[in-house]
Amino acid sequence: MLAACDFPTPSQDYACRVNADCETGRICERGYCVIGTAGPNPDASNTVTPDAAIDGAPMPDADPFAQIRQQCIAAGYTQDASGLHRAVGNGQSWVNAQADCADDVPGATHLIVLSSAAEVSYAAGQLGWIGLSDRTTEGQFQNVTLEPNDLRPWEPGQPDNGGGSEDCAHIRSSGRLDDDQCGNGRDYICECDGRPPAP
Repeated sequence: MLAACDFPTPSQDYACRVNADCETGRICERGYCVIGTAGPNPDASNTVTPDAAIDGAPMPDADPFAQIRQQCIAAGYTQDASGLHRAVGNGQSWVNAQADCADDVPGATHLIVLSSAAEVSYAAGQLGWIGLSDRTTEGQFQNVTLEPNDLRPWEPGQPDNGGGSEDCAHIRSSGRLDDDQCGNGRDYICECDGRPPAP
């Protein structure tokens, strides 16, 4: 009678794209380092394309955000307890502020979206425009990345659409939000989280 055997399953620790990603005595096969030796041109036929899937699952990256993080730091972002941010104090309209943030690292930066209490606290210390507006549909505030479950700590009585034209949100020192006319000049906070802003 054979005893039950435990066979290893593919692990993130052994993910690879080419043989050079594996330690000595292993080769890259179907996206994972397995025991074996390579021939004379070890990576000629085993390159896995970046969008390849293994058994229907996307190929895991070691840290897909690492390159974006470096680009954001080079663009002036600093790491704080809640993420990578850049506070700008030059009084821009909401649209210009969003465009400036989105230009930093295209497809990865935008006006800050309040995703955590730590981010609300950080933004309250900086003040200015955040990535939240009802410019598309009055009364339906959306953040610039369309992320679900963002935090919206409105001041009591806000948003009030004062004068019928307040469509963009800014954060006050109280850590609470207020809507204002998008064309007003305000400081603003950019965020680098790898999420593209919605068109």
